[in-house]
Amino acid sequence: MSEPHTSEDIGRLEVICGPMFVGKTTELIRRIQAAEASGLSVRAVKHQLDDRYDARALATHDGRRIPASTIERPNELLAFEEDVIGLDESHFFKVGLHPVVMELLGKGRRVILAGLDRTSLNEPFGEMARLLIEADEVVKISGTCAVCGGIAVHTVRLFDSRDDIVVGGSGMFENRCRRHLSVSGSSS
Repeated sequence: MSEPHTSEDIGRLEVICGPMFVGKTTELIRRIQAAEASGLSVRAVKHQLDDRYDARALATHDGRRIPASTIERPNELLAFEEDVIGLDESHFFKVGLHPVVMELLGKGRRVILAGLDRTSLNEPFGEMARLLIEADEVVKISGTCAVCGGIAVHTVRLFDSRDDIVVGGSGMFENRCRRHLSVSGSSS
């Protein structure tokens, strides 16, 4: 018979999602810094593929940065002992992230994930759908449709590619509302 859980050994999962260029990393950095200011130990982490602005930091499109560890596989997260683990670009981990996050939660860790919830082909991105249903809190940030200025939750590619993961930036993708999801100029 197992011991009942106490509040100290029950973790918390927060997921920040939405299309590209809407402030997911900014919100992740804000939460990591707030946790650190409250006296918790923190670890910012990113996939080693994400070297767009700074290979050793979480970096926003507008230049904010905090130091970060880089990993290649989700199970590398288990080596971190901090109270709070913030992982940017979580969708880059196509398999294996869900069980690792569940293990971290079982150890009482607070895990904050930021990433796309859907691909540019409008499909669930990796294990993000499974992680969203496990989340204690979901923050879904919307953007502005590049065609009409309305509310956008989709990101489309402006070039031909069927790859799930493409590290890119402004000019390669744009956000669209549902009405303009299939407007020419995108490969969605």
